[in-house]
Parts: sequence; C-alpha cells; structure tokens
Amino acid sequence: MTGHRPSSEMLKMLQTAPNIYLVLSPELYILTASNLYLEATETTRETIVGKHIFEAFPENPELPDASGVKNINASLQEVLRTGKPHKMRIQRYDVPDIHHPGKFITRYWDPSHTPVFDDNGALSYIIQLANNVTEQVLADKVRQKLEISERHFRLLADLVPAKISNARPNGEVTYFNQRWLDYAHLSFEELRDFGYYQMMHPDEIPVFTERLAAAAKEKKPIEMEMRFKNAAGDYRWHLNIASPVLDDNGEITMWVGSTTEIQRLKEDDQRKSDFIGMVSHELKTPLTSLTAILQVVETKLRKSDDTFVTGALEKANQQTKRMSQLINGFLNISRLESGKIAIERRSFLIGGLIREVIEEVSLAGTTHIFELQSCGKTVVQADQPKISSVLSNLLSNAVKYSPKGSRIWVSCEAFEGELRVSIADEGIGIRPEDREKIFERFYRVKSNSHISGFGIGLYLSAEIVEHHGGRIWVESETGKGSVFYFTLPLNKSAARNQ
Repeated sequence: MTGHRPSSEMLKMLQTAPNIYLVLSPELYILTASNLYLEATETTRETIVGKHIFEAFPENPELPDASGVKNINASLQEVLRTGKPHKMRIQRYDVPDIHHPGKFITRYWDPSHTPVFDDNGALSYIIQLANNVTEQVLADKVRQKLEISERHFRLLADLVPAKISNARPNGEVTYFNQRWLDYAHLSFEELRDFGYYQMMHPDEIPVFTERLAAAAKEKKPIEMEMRFKNAAGDYRWHLNIASPVLDDNGEITMWVGSTTEIQRLKEDDQRKSDFIGMVSHELKTPLTSLTAILQVVETKLRKSDDTFVTGALEKANQQTKRMSQLINGFLNISRLESGKIAIERRSFLIGGLIREVIEEVSLAGTTHIFELQSCGKTVVQADQPKISSVLSNLLSNAVKYSPKGSRIWVSCEAFEGELRVSIADEGIGIRPEDREKIFERFYRVKSNSHISGFGIGLYLSAEIVEHHGGRIWVESETGKGSVFYFTLPLNKSAARNQ
C-alpha cells in the first residue's frame, strides 16, 4: 500500500540536509535530492527529479561486469518487501558525466535505504543515504598495489646476490634486504640503529658523502668502489651504487642502493698487477743487456758499407725501444695500482715541453703535419716526465689512427685556474660506446684490432692526469676525427705568467 507523498516542506528540508540524500517514491521515481547529493553526482535537480532512479543513473556500459543497478535494485526491493531499512556494502556505481555525454565518472558509495511511512502505516517514500567514499576506496586500491609491489620488490631483493637498501631523501635507511642482514649478522633494527655509515671504511666516508651530495644535487646515480665492515670486523671491497627515484616533479622521493661484493675481483686484479710487475721487471734486465749489445754493435758497424746489416740493426734498435716502452708501461701500471707512483712537481713551460714531444714523435718517421698553437709562457707545476709521457701517448695515437700526411693540431690555453691541452686529428674517430671505456685498463677499440697495442697508454695517461688533480676526456665523431683534452691545475703565479 502506497501512502501519502511527502509535503513540499519536508522535501525542502531534505534538500538542505547535511547528508547525501536521494528521496524515492515507492515506485522508485526520484522525488528530490539533497544539495550534497547533487554535488557528489555532479547533476542538477531539474535533470533527475521525476525520473526513475535507473533512468537517471543507468549502468556504465564501459564496465561489462558492472553490478550497480542490480545491487541497488535488490536493496530497494528488500526494503519494499520487508518495510525495514537495508544497509549495503560499499558499491561501485558510476554516474553520468553531464559535461561529456556518453561518459561516466567513477564513484564508490557506502549506501543504505530507509523506508518512511505515513500516519496510516503506508509507505510514503524511501531515503537513500549514499556516502561518497570514492577517494578512500581509490586510495586503498593504490595502497594495496603499493603493498603488493613492495612485497614483490622485497622478495626479489632477497633473491639477488647484491645487498639492496632503500633510504629517504635525507639518507635515513628504511630497508635492508636479507643479504645485508646476513653480512652484518644484525636485525634490521640493529643495523639501522648501528648505522650504515659506521660499516663504511673511514677513509671513504668523506668521498662518499661528497659524491652523494653532488649526485643528489644533479639527481643522478652514484657509483663507487668502497669497503664495508662485516660481522668479523673485516673490511671487504664492494661496488656501491645509489640511484635516486624521482617523482613527477623531478624531486627525489627515495634512494635505492645496490652493493655488490668485489673482494675477489680486487684480489685477482692485485695478483694480476703483481704478476705483470714481476714479469716486466724480469724482462727489463735482459732487454737492457740486449740494448747495450746492440749499441756496441752499432758503434762497430758505423763505418760499414753493408746497408743490409746497418738497416737490420736500426730495425732491431727500434723494436727494442718499443719493447722497452711496453715494459715501462706495464711497470707503471703495477706502480699505479700499488700506490707506489709518486708525482714530483716542478715548474716548467708547458709550451716548451709540447714542442719537445712533437719533435720526438716526428723523428719516428711520420709524414703527419703538426700545427702548434702558441702556449705563450704558461708555467705549470707538474711532474714533467709524466706529463711528457701523456703528450707522447696522445700524439702517437693521433698519428697511429689518422691517415698519413694528415694534420694534427695541438693547442693549450689557461682559464679559470687550469690549463687545458687539446690534440685534434683527422682520423677514423671513436664510436660513442667506445668513448665511454677508452680510458679503461687494457681496453681496445674492437674495429681497430689490426693496430698494435695493449690498451694501456690511455689508461696510464688518465691515471697520471688524475693524480695531478686534472681531467681527461675525448670528443669524437666517427669518420671525422677525434679531439683529446686534458687539464692541469694552475697556481696563481702560473696564471699571471700567461
């Protein structure tokens, strides 16, 4: 039995109620809606009043498994059948987008239906109270996805051989994987409280802190070989990589760390360096004797008319000189990596040294044309023999990798407290993937394997320049040539002598 409709006063009161109300007739036609309901559904009273509820709010056709209409109708039918209120579970029920016909707006509701009877006990109307919980539900879904993603990440992090950690932008560590906990023999709380930095070797903390600050400023990863203390108190070498995770605004939200033990690689490298040093040292003695014998023979044959013998002797001298340079290179690598190389600084004119090295390279019989831009009277404080070695290596490479008779340009300039030397050629150029590795020990460009060498010259040059506090790099274009640069710090008096 249908009762009297609510009075206009009652409807107006419901319209201004501080809740999300929809008022339905027993036949499920919309009688009115509260202002908050109109706001939540982005509709107007004029467009929905008088319509059947499911005409005003149809199912979203883009959701094949949508059940909003079915579930709401079932709840309303329960109220009509029993005459009692009915509370529903949270329900997805999208609403039409009046600004984009045919489109729907995602909505989640916490609905209930309450019957209202007149004085005769007949059903007058039904009030639907529908709290809009869309933001809460969507936030919960995001949180659940994040929790699943985090569990997945932690599972993977525990499976990989590296030690994985997460940290907030301020450096506070929020996660260590099982590898870290096993290495330290501590729980997460103990390791966190013990302090990540306390596990680092004291000699490397200042460098790591400085590089991490620079990486944070540039929002770039940091990669560094460093030592970490294990549970036994022993420091072991690791490759430590810290990568920033950025938000949509480009701000760092967290750091992800990957720390892989490389102690065995370090020990293998040391054994290899020791072996190279030992073999090179053993070869140097007989080579010195052979050089001396060749010099004696050369003296005795100086007036000989036998051109074949004198020519062969000259070639033998060239090969022993080349062998001596290779052995010295290997010995220098051994000294560098054992920390036994010393930089003996003294003041000298860089322009004069460059001219000397160009003359030495020219004496090797090259047909290349060298063009030297005057360096003025620029004075540097550096290890002259070692800088001479750098120049000789770069010039020899320019000769080796460029066509005969081509030009090689050498220039130097002082600015902003440093000297910059450049050596440019018209050679074959270097591919981008090779440029990144060309200063690594024993690295050789694969496409040029027919050119002799062991890949130690550029490595030694880079080490010497960096030991001076300078920088070395290359700019190149395949098929058009390369320009190698290196810098050396200038003191104030040297800058004034420019």
